[in-house]
Amino acid sequence: MDWQYLPDFLGIVRTRSLAGAARLRGVNHSTLFRRLNQLEKQLGARLFERLPDGYQLTLLGERLLPFAERMEEQAHALERELSGADSSLRGTVRLTAPDNIAYSYLPGYLKTLRERYPDICVELLVSNTDFNLNRHEADLALRATRQPPEYLVGRQIFQLGWGLYAAPEFVVSPGAPATLEQLPQWPVIGPDASLLYLPAFRWMQQQLPADCFVVRASNLMAMSSLAEAGLGVAALPDDQVKPGLKRLCDFEPGLRGGLWLLTHPDLRQTGRIKVVMDFLLEAFRQDERFAGLTD
Repeated sequence: MDWQYLPDFLGIVRTRSLAGAARLRGVNHSTLFRRLNQLEKQLGARLFERLPDGYQLTLLGERLLPFAERMEEQAHALERELSGADSSLRGTVRLTAPDNIAYSYLPGYLKTLRERYPDICVELLVSNTDFNLNRHEADLALRATRQPPEYLVGRQIFQLGWGLYAAPEFVVSPGAPATLEQLPQWPVIGPDASLLYLPAFRWMQQQLPADCFVVRASNLMAMSSLAEAGLGVAALPDDQVKPGLKRLCDFEPGLRGGLWLLTHPDLRQTGRIKVVMDFLLEAFRQDERFAGLTD
């Protein structure tokens, strides 16, 4: 059996589709289809049933899965071990960050980092979903969370609360919302269904009448921009600071969390990764835009 096909097999297992696995593996659909057919030919049996709702493992596929996962983990462990022994300040660092942080703050930070360490190249992976650092999908992760995974190490940059935000014209209006009880009297920028995993937006969905919502959005950057344009009041975490937004009051249903900078324990002494971590921690803490937030 050709072991190089096992990552493709795992990609199909995790996405339940050839298209999803192809994106994950960075190849085209036809290449992945050919690799799967070759692997099944070598094993003499099908690994997946092609069902209308996706690819489902056969009995042989289920038997292969734990072996493939163990081989993947060993390969990643070896990669982390070799990377962790590298004390040089050169090479690539894969950094993942949510869109707001990536677009609003990191460009300036990374420009200065490049000037100081010209031999370090940062690959910025912009996503609001979590990359798996255990599988070496990224080296560093900036995450807004109340509790980071136990298998990662890092530092909390600062704590984040939530607030109600609006454009200045709302602030000067008589009776602008200063408490949650007053919020239903005002136009509200709401979440779409993809954001209801956040406690703040579940509360809004359950507690506010539907006619309060004048517009809905699928990410926090869009909500803050809509609020800045004067469409209504938005509930946002406090890292969504914008010159055209005013904070009206706390929003307790958002819960308090933190912005964390995380890595895998095997990588924390790698020279280039340690340098980028230390630099980013200092850059965030010296940024005047975060002056009101607690470390």
